[in-house]
Amino acid sequence: MPKVPIALGIVPSSLALWVHGLLAAAVAAPVAFHAPAGIAVPVTLVLTGVVVWVARGRPRGELRGVPRPGGGLRWSWRSAAPGGGWQEVTLRCDYLGPWLIGLRLDGRRLWLWPDSGDAASLRSLRRVLVGLA
Repeated sequence: MPKVPIALGIVPSSLALWVHGLLAAAVAAPVAFHAPAGIAVPVTLVLTGVVVWVARGRPRGELRGVPRPGGGLRWSWRSAAPGGGWQEVTLRCDYLGPWLIGLRLDGRRLWLWPDSGDAASLRSLRRVLVGLA
């Protein structure tokens, strides 16, 4: 276990937005060319809405893990929204892959992409999460 606190500033991932946008375009393009307008227009609008929803829902804040005296870490989250203070959270790792880290903060889904934070902080978080598994 680490002896120093872990702090990770999380910024909205432009890589995640590009992936979602390209997937939506990959679905919308064939539908637009091969389906009648009555189907193509609603599908394109729904996919555009999904990409906008993903863009607005990208997390921004700070995640902090402070060592407990008896072992383990106490996790806290601070949102970047105005007036966001530190809130103690329960952290669970659902997915730990080479590119993505899937976390649950009090049941809320948080995907960390390679550009969601600086490489050193993501690496130290990954080491801690591997140790928790």
